[in-house]
Amino acid sequence: MIFENADQLAEKCAEWQRILRLQDWDVITKIVRSDDMHSDGQGECTWVIERKEAIIKLLDPVDYSPRSPFEQDHERTLVHELLHLHFAPFTAKDGTLEDIAQEQAIQCFAKAFVELKRRCTNE
Repeated sequence: MIFENADQLAEKCAEWQRILRLQDWDVITKIVRSDDMHSDGQGECTWVIERKEAIIKLLDPVDYSPRSPFEQDHERTLVHELLHLHFAPFTAKDGTLEDIAQEQAIQCFAKAFVELKRRCTNE
């Protein structure tokens, strides 16, 4: 799923915040160009844990790599970034084994949650 506009993204974020029990977080969502991202990924999340505030940026499809063999999915990326909020107190230093393991786990959970939701809504 690719979000067509900011309103659709905000609506889907609120839905997933309810599902993931993150309603107590104030989350701002944006679809941005690659120049506005700090990483090379499809999304990023920055937070202030003490205030439970976060900004989630998703990469504009215009900047997706046409050579990537992987499906681009805004919804899965959004869920991945929201899941980081649950792990925020345990965030490991970038590039460490713990960081890599946490990213892999979050990615696995995000894929599973989105796939399960899509299966349930199609039945």
